[in-house]
Amino acid sequence: MESLPISNNINNNKPIRNELIIKLNPVPNVVLVGVSYFDGMASSTRVRNLLDPLVHKNYIKVSNLIYQKDANGLTGKKGELKNISYEVIGFGRSNPFSIISFLLNGIRFLNKNKSHTQKNILYNYDQPDLKNILFILYARLIGFKVILDIIEDNRFYTKFPRLLTKIKIKSSVFFIKHVNLFADGIISISNHLQKEMEKISKDKIPVFLIPITVDLNRFKKNTYAVPKNFKIFYGGSFGEKDGLEYLIAAFENIFIQFKNVTLLFTGRGADHDMKRIYQLIENSPAKENILFMGFLESDEYYNLINECDIFCMTRVNSKFANAGFPFKLGEFLATGKAVIATNVGDVNKYIQNQENAQLIIPSSVEEITKALLYLLKNPEQITIMGTKGRKTAENYFDSEKISMELFSIFNSI
Repeated sequence: MESLPISNNINNNKPIRNELIIKLNPVPNVVLVGVSYFDGMASSTRVRNLLDPLVHKNYIKVSNLIYQKDANGLTGKKGELKNISYEVIGFGRSNPFSIISFLLNGIRFLNKNKSHTQKNILYNYDQPDLKNILFILYARLIGFKVILDIIEDNRFYTKFPRLLTKIKIKSSVFFIKHVNLFADGIISISNHLQKEMEKISKDKIPVFLIPITVDLNRFKKNTYAVPKNFKIFYGGSFGEKDGLEYLIAAFENIFIQFKNVTLLFTGRGADHDMKRIYQLIENSPAKENILFMGFLESDEYYNLINECDIFCMTRVNSKFANAGFPFKLGEFLATGKAVIATNVGDVNKYIQNQENAQLIIPSSVEEITKALLYLLKNPEQITIMGTKGRKTAENYFDSEKISMELFSIFNSI
């Protein structure tokens, strides 16, 4: 497999260059906005994988402004956890005046966490929109460098369960067109997004490619023994882009022949998506062997994932799905077990069919069924493919290595 770049325009003399940067420059002060640094979905894991190695080495200082919907059980509205100071802010749809306290608390947090001796960086996860644009503009006004981490192409967002969701998405499409006015750098998770951001920025601000990441320390490297009962795993969101209806239908097909299999789901999604998935499971003839585990905290999640045998990433062939990069793929590969992945977006840049995973046509019950049957009938392939998949994760998605790329970005803007 050919070598792939992690970023498009970072000096590759990294070890020497970064040592000099650390010696000659104050530690960057990073304020994270738009996602929780702590337990959460793929968004939280992405930023934590990138920032944690730098925090532990004292290369950066981080504080976190968290929206209420992302708080995930944090006690109190503010505090410190794992050496990260945080504050939770929010507003209620039933009380329009609460938006005032939301904005004032956010601005106060930025003022409080601005350093007078270090480079200040606002790391905004995802697109600029009505919810965060004032924080971005204010941070820039008081001297922050602004970096946007873009993980989806919102032009392709088509489902709007709520009016506020529609306003948020539509505003993000508008603001991103004017990104040169308020950003100093853009990180993109996929080649598609990198190219789109380069078109918009027109070389006026740098655009970097940082793909998915994985904390390899979370995954055991034990000798694999073929189990009596196989566990097939999916974890993440439950939107239409994830193709779970195809996975459930394929599981029903293989369950006719193999009774010693269980399909495990973890994660969470929007209410309307979860209702759809619950209904599919309830109506399934294999429902006794389909378990929804709910949202798991990090330690529980990684304990479970290390016990499973076959991992499925079944994104559909839509513009929205192809624009991003499925974050869980890196973790699935890191398990050292077999992975079934649909050929969407950048996936085929890293996956070779029947080598380090099974690469299949998206939106196909037949393809998923065929891939599952192959692994169940040839269980030795679970570890053969898995060993190569683990190597792929080590080569391309190791968060320890990629975090240093982010550190170079912080010091280059």
